[in-house]
Amino acid sequence: MTPRSIAVFVSPHGFGHAARAAAVMQALHARYGTRFQLFGLTPAWFFDESVPGTFDRHEVETDVGFRQRSSLDVDLHATVEALDAFLPFDDALLDRLTDVVTRAGCQAVLCDVSPLGIAVAERAGLPSVLVENFLWPWLYEPLVAEAPGLGAAARALSAWYRRATLHVQATPACDPVAGAVTVPPVSRPPRRDRRTVRRALGVPEGAPMVVVTMGGIPQDLPFLDRLAAHAPVHFVVTGAPETASSGTLRLFGPSAPLYMPDFVGAADAVVAKLGYGTAAEVWAAGCRFAWVARPGFREAGPLGDWVEASLPGFRLTQDDFLGGAWLDRLPELLTLAPIGGRREGGAPAVAERIRGLLG
Repeated sequence: MTPRSIAVFVSPHGFGHAARAAAVMQALHARYGTRFQLFGLTPAWFFDESVPGTFDRHEVETDVGFRQRSSLDVDLHATVEALDAFLPFDDALLDRLTDVVTRAGCQAVLCDVSPLGIAVAERAGLPSVLVENFLWPWLYEPLVAEAPGLGAAARALSAWYRRATLHVQATPACDPVAGAVTVPPVSRPPRRDRRTVRRALGVPEGAPMVVVTMGGIPQDLPFLDRLAAHAPVHFVVTGAPETASSGTLRLFGPSAPLYMPDFVGAADAVVAKLGYGTAAEVWAAGCRFAWVARPGFREAGPLGDWVEASLPGFRLTQDDFLGGAWLDRLPELLTLAPIGGRREGGAPAVAERIRGLLG
């Protein structure tokens, strides 16, 4: 059966989950012309850049994850408060979302970590597809001693995750689950070639270009005023205080509509917060990568180990990143041999699994 209409529930925690879901949506639409009912809080422009004209968006909190003060700083107290408000799911909300999904003729529900989608799928009598490289209970586990309220939330979420019809783990999976389907890293393909992207940015073809990004969660970047001193390197910075261009700097504010795979594909190196979406897109491009991990964030261990084994680059401490000491290592980063070539990734495999699930 061709997947003509799919409901998609996406965690709003950063842009990594949205990027992975968008990659699967791209694969489904390219192969089968699938349209989507999209549920979440990720800005509409993010999906407009990936799958324009293919979805109806419904603004609803589909997941909590963590509440964060900044891209690198988690607020556990606020996280527990949010989870207490989110769980258990409200029956009236489930009825309303189930009605939307049913009226739209959805044939399945795709959930990137969102447990709410699994509950809606069950109520609508539809198969649910859970896609993840980690689940929240696994991340909460070492933090329960510091924030006991995470324990009850973890148990409730685990019960919902076990009810997914199909469980897909995207490489690298932090906590492998028996019976889950494993696919290669899931990422979006670029839309434009390197030369076209650089021309649009005003970056000369032969100049070194470095992308700096912290994903979808704001973070102060104290080193911005030091970047101009590193010409002829051109810097493309996302999540900057405002969108501006001057000399070798291209700054994009938090709400600027961006398609990151184009930037990554045109770059000589990426410097970023370690997160799945960025790591998967850098892997697909075979680019050099220097990364900083969130302190105490459990995903950083297995994801960082995989990045270290799979990509040319190195880890940065939080102090070295925010303080700008990483700039002294730019020559080292830019002289590492890139992998080269383009890798397709796991999105087509997920699309095929969804088609197979429909019979």
